[in-house]
Amino acid sequence: MTDKMGFITNKTRIIIQKKKKKLCAAIFFGLCLLAVTLALAFIDPVLIIAKYLCRAAYGTYVHDALKSKYAGVHISAYLFNITNAESFQSGEDQKLKVQEVGPFTYQEYRTNENLEIDQNAGVIRYTPKQDVYFIPEESVANPEDVNLTMPNIAMLSFASKLSDYSFIPRMGFNLLAAKLRSKAIVRMPAKDYLWGYNESLIQLGNKLLPAFVNFDTLGILDRLYDKKAKFSFEVSARNEDKFAIRTINKSGGLSMWGYDDPDRRDYCNSYTNVYEGIAYPTEMKPERPIRIYRSILCRFLQLDYHGRTTMWYGAEGLVYKISNNTYTYNNDTKCLCSKGICLDGVSDMSPCFLGLPIVLSNSHFLYADPKLYERIDGMKPDEDLHGSSFTIEPKIGMVLTTSFSVQVNILVRDVNFNTETSHFSNMLVPIGFFKISIYASVCQIYDSVCNVFFMHNFKKILEFVASSLYKLLAVPATLFTWNLLSKPSDFETFFIGAPLLTVLA
Repeated sequence: MTDKMGFITNKTRIIIQKKKKKLCAAIFFGLCLLAVTLALAFIDPVLIIAKYLCRAAYGTYVHDALKSKYAGVHISAYLFNITNAESFQSGEDQKLKVQEVGPFTYQEYRTNENLEIDQNAGVIRYTPKQDVYFIPEESVANPEDVNLTMPNIAMLSFASKLSDYSFIPRMGFNLLAAKLRSKAIVRMPAKDYLWGYNESLIQLGNKLLPAFVNFDTLGILDRLYDKKAKFSFEVSARNEDKFAIRTINKSGGLSMWGYDDPDRRDYCNSYTNVYEGIAYPTEMKPERPIRIYRSILCRFLQLDYHGRTTMWYGAEGLVYKISNNTYTYNNDTKCLCSKGICLDGVSDMSPCFLGLPIVLSNSHFLYADPKLYERIDGMKPDEDLHGSSFTIEPKIGMVLTTSFSVQVNILVRDVNFNTETSHFSNMLVPIGFFKISIYASVCQIYDSVCNVFFMHNFKKILEFVASSLYKLLAVPATLFTWNLLSKPSDFETFFIGAPLLTVLA
């Protein structure tokens, strides 16, 4: 009987020892899961991989993206068709009536020529080249088939430019314009107005002064996408300010606004906190100042932080909008008044348009004083339609969305000396506005990077699975220990192992 009891006792002890080992293994596995959960709370392995792949170096995804041809922004053009040309020209109507026509949408494709990554200097060098293609499915119609009545940019601009000249130059202009039969209002297909129409004044200027007027047709998009102009960029390759513009054409600022003069050099004309908008630094903070520059703007656009958002696919982004102070006179814009055009609500573009009085503004003069466009009937400023939004993924600096618009206008001064243009005297004449957008994620450019980045959601899954398994193991392990330990001395394991699991769970 004693032998039999001893056998049972030994057998029970062996079973308990085996189950103790299993319990210890379960506790160890649970602690491992806890360690994984805690580690994932402080360390993001996916982000580390993504940042490594996004560094500026040869052979990385950034290098592959920059050296390839990729889809850039959408340009949607809206033109202001004049609906009362005859009654305005005759003086019957005091207001110019316009009607917005558009969009005529184009896709920009970009390549970067002369690409070089200089890691010793911490810079990337390239010369961007853009090709633009019409997108019929995103347009109101084919611009070749839409005839519009529009202001003659050359006629009104040249007349306004001569407003400060003496009698003799004015008289010469009147005789020349009459001889060439130039009109203040012209009618033509939208495509010609966008990409170039024959204007006798421009053609004559091109023949007489080819170094000054280096084009023989005039079109808004044709001038904005001047293929004869070359811009060699040097941007930062360092993570802390990656893609910040250092120089363009070896200049550290906007020479047309006085940067080359050391006495006039300031924040307004220097490439400080300026980005082209194709990518941004890693570990972006909301307080980081951001300004946008594209050569077609002839200036910087200041962005203000407006909070955070979550994209439908899970990526989190910082939201920015163009500052309401962009088209007002302040310390950050004072250099833009140096050419004589200084008017709240608009920004001078004359240095980028042969000195002609072309000015930039928000679309439909959004946020501007209504007095600025009181002689225009048809302006309907709307924050939803004409506002801006920039969404930036802060961890690796990807552009998630971009949408903003700018309007091109002619600032006509006193042109009463010319009968054809006299009714436009002292008036701001809107030509059209352009909405610049990136509809999809920049993943269209950085496919491989985005595949890694969107695995951030996988990190959350890992955290959930590890935490859930750990908690699921904790309660059964407690009950398992309570039921299996038959001797008081065996409760030592219970008081050490089980509470550890339950408390941490």
